[in-house]
Amino acid sequence: MAGVGRNSKLYSGPTAEAIKRQKGKCSHCNRKFMEMDGVVELHHIDGNHNNWFRLNLVALHRECHQEVHSKRIKDGLDKRAIKA
Repeated sequence: MAGVGRNSKLYSGPTAEAIKRQKGKCSHCNRKFMEMDGVVELHHIDGNHNNWFRLNLVALHRECHQEVHSKRIKDGLDKRAIKA
């Protein structure tokens, strides 16, 4: 099963940069991104969707992204829900 590596043509721009910086692993669950996982989503750590500074962006599995947002709501926007 193929992973979503740095040479993947599936993603470009900030998402590809985040995947590469994270060595092909989800910042939340630390599992490798696999093509069969579906969509890799870009998360703004500080919650500000206008802040595109690269260290404010992490790549997450779609399910992990939903979990992070659920946790942030429950914990009052606790940014510790993910590892940058």
